[in-house]
Amino acid sequence: MPSQQNITAAGFALAASAILSFIDNFVASVAEEAGLWQFQVFRTMFALPMLLVASRMMGRPLRPVNHKGLIGRSLIVSVGLLIYFASLGNLPVAQAGAGLFSAPLWVALLTVFLFRQRLGAIGIVAVVLGFVGALMLLQPEFRNFTTLSLMPLAAGLFYGLGMMLTRHWCADENPITLAIGIFLSIGIAGVVMLGAVTLWPGEEFISLPWVEPSGRFLVLTVFQAFGAVVAVTLIAQAYRIGSPAVVAVFEYSFLIFACLWASLLWNTATNPLAWAGIVIILISGLLMAFTQRRTPNATASVRIRL
Repeated sequence: MPSQQNITAAGFALAASAILSFIDNFVASVAEEAGLWQFQVFRTMFALPMLLVASRMMGRPLRPVNHKGLIGRSLIVSVGLLIYFASLGNLPVAQAGAGLFSAPLWVALLTVFLFRQRLGAIGIVAVVLGFVGALMLLQPEFRNFTTLSLMPLAAGLFYGLGMMLTRHWCADENPITLAIGIFLSIGIAGVVMLGAVTLWPGEEFISLPWVEPSGRFLVLTVFQAFGAVVAVTLIAQAYRIGSPAVVAVFEYSFLIFACLWASLLWNTATNPLAWAGIVIILISGLLMAFTQRRTPNATASVRIRL
């Protein structure tokens, strides 16, 4: 029988996934008002004070334990998240999320190549299934293959690398400190890139220059920041009280919620192949969780999606 703490942690993970998948459905609406970099600058400005309040409520110190490790981890994870948000300007949330949730699979592969750890038969099956499921969700058109087709998987690669390094560089950090580090990295990158695209503007979400913020843009951005902070707090609490292997599996509900929200909000149907891909990804997640429970240092990892 699962412990009461694991049941509560699973509930927190489900709530966090429902919130994140809901707010991410509105990134395409943000793209109608402003570019990626302006969105990230304003999102950081709104989120940081909220995170400070959340930290006070949780009663945990924000001072970093490993400054260099925190900076390195924040930069790597930020690259993955920025690629993910750039994908959201052109792809449905479930498809972009499929790439991001390939992160555990990248972690498994990187662990083999960087740390010479054996993956095992179950781990190999989980990796293969995960990538197959991600491709079924992404459904790339190979005849019209572009860089955009690889963006979600690239997001998963960088995000997964950052999560893996969390165990080695930031295992003792406060989860809110980790979140603040990512927001600061994204905000600084946003300022730099916003200046660049304002000088050399383009027409895509990723290259739109500075525009006068509209009321709709500000409301959507505050909404995004608030939802992200609430979700971060929930998932941090989930990992604090529950088994990481259990919580990680319930985070995969993000893909299911993303499809459900898209249907409810925009009347966007998910085809049978995509639903089959979600099922396969869930099976892959269960297998990865099983292998993690057999790995002593797996529990040192901390995952935060912003």
